[in-house]
Amino acid sequence: MPLAADAVVTGVTILGDFSAHHLQGLVLEDAHIVDSSFVAADLNQLEMVDVLVEGSNFSGALMEEATLSRVVFKSCRMSGLSLPRSQMRDVSFEDVRLDDVNLRSCTGERVLFDHVNLERGDLYAAHFTPTCFFDCDLRGVDLSGARLRGAKFHGSDLAEIKGAESLRDVVIDSSQVLPLAIRVFAALNIRVDDDRDAMFE
Repeated sequence: MPLAADAVVTGVTILGDFSAHHLQGLVLEDAHIVDSSFVAADLNQLEMVDVLVEGSNFSGALMEEATLSRVVFKSCRMSGLSLPRSQMRDVSFEDVRLDDVNLRSCTGERVLFDHVNLERGDLYAAHFTPTCFFDCDLRGVDLSGARLRGAKFHGSDLAEIKGAESLRDVVIDSSQVLPLAIRVFAALNIRVDDDRDAMFE
């Protein structure tokens, strides 16, 4: 199935190699993308509605200001994906590699990250509500300035996250209390010191 910039593609199954293609403004509706490659493709201003994506590779792709509605990504590789200032509604990422992803200033409603590798991801000033991060690898993720009210982080690795102060009003499980507390204390410059000293500095 050939794809082109600014094309509107509806009701098809897409299978192919579109690596490094220039596909700005592409619109996909009621589509199934399977075992396809979009490595380093230019997909800026992409619009996807009612799309299932399985076993595909979007590593290094550019998807700035994309609009995703009722989209499911399953078993995909999306390392280094650039998705800043995009809008997502009813979107799921399931068993996906999203390490080093750029989600700066994204907005999302009802977004699910399930068994997703988000290591070193950039969520600066992102606004996701409500959102679930279930069993995800969030090590080194930058949450500075993010708004994640009501987000659930059950089973996720929160080690070395940046901007821990942005985790106001989120939900975690009991196993995450200690590692997250350490990050929050560091973000707020709270020191733990058992040496009691009445001397004022």
